[in-house]
Amino acid sequence: MKIGDRTTNPGELRTPVTIQNPTVSKDAGGAQTTTWSDAAAVFAKWINAHGPEAATSDALKAVKRAVVTIRYLASVSEKSAIVKEGERWQVISMDDIQNRHEYIELVVELAKATV
Repeated sequence: MKIGDRTTNPGELRTPVTIQNPTVSKDAGGAQTTTWSDAAAVFAKWINAHGPEAATSDALKAVKRAVVTIRYLASVSEKSAIVKEGERWQVISMDDIQNRHEYIELVVELAKATV
């Protein structure tokens, strides 16, 4: 399949992930808590970031990043999270490739707390 001038292989979408969206609720005392609800279970192309993409401004802080490609889902936003093998990865940025609503490319970062 071609998207613009880039050839993509749907067979590369082989990593199972779960898309989660946040829900903010208030407890009896009025404090807000965020809970995560599953939006979709999909297959993704997962590429861990290496080199300059993985570097941060704080050299003492190790950050894991990855680029994740999935088929287009309207429910995915920059507030969403990706769960892979029990680890929650926060979406940092997203790109609806060429605004064609076929694939979304997400840059994700490993969240501090796991699922």
